[in-house]
Amino acid sequence: MIKELYDMRVRSLAILVVCLVLFFTLAPFQGKLLGLMEEYKDIVKKYAGSFPVEKLKEWDFYIYSQWFGKNLGQIIPIIGVLFAFPLFSREYENGTMEFLLVRKSRRYVFLSKTLTAIFVMTIELAFFSILPVIYSSIAGKDFESVYSYQYMVHILVGGLFWFSITLLFSTIFEDQVRPLLLSLGLIAITTVVGLIKPLRFLNTYRYILGSSIMRGEGINVSYTVFLSIMSLVFILTSYLVFKEKDI
Repeated sequence: MIKELYDMRVRSLAILVVCLVLFFTLAPFQGKLLGLMEEYKDIVKKYAGSFPVEKLKEWDFYIYSQWFGKNLGQIIPIIGVLFAFPLFSREYENGTMEFLLVRKSRRYVFLSKTLTAIFVMTIELAFFSILPVIYSSIAGKDFESVYSYQYMVHILVGGLFWFSITLLFSTIFEDQVRPLLLSLGLIAITTVVGLIKPLRFLNTYRYILGSSIMRGEGINVSYTVFLSIMSLVFILTSYLVFKEKDI
């Protein structure tokens, strides 16, 4: 586990820094954003469409729409991909996997790598989800925090789903490029295809960005269960692939 934590230190730190920068270029500047929107209100009205611009004056709506619904939400699948793509493919590529398997069983290596990555990713995503709660408390702003925890469920499940898909690619391919590119390509394809109404379920962004939460319907339980089951299937399949792989 220590090796796995050491291997992912750069990725996890980079993700932490990027997300903190995103948050602190957003949260403290609500007033400035509203001032700019007032200054260019004709342009805003033209391009905002049905978006309730006036509600951005409310701190709750501002954070939920701009942090969860845009900045953080948009990169959750990418975070899942970044945590998973090098887990096994890098060991294949560097020729170090056979040395790991001399001392430990395949089951141990798989569980150690996978569970450590899931643990670190979960800690970071949970932190990003409650960051508005922490900031609001320090800044003395009234904030309805219950929705943060609903978003946290969507974020954790959505991140795990894309992690599990990328994990499968990482166990299959013996270079780091293909798992990364295939996963990012799949995100793009499912998002575009999901714009077609009968195939809307393929667009995980609708779930991750919390469309049901923004409508006041709370956690989308059925889709949460669906993604959780699919994540488990992909992880188990990854293990079977790794178990039988010729190394």
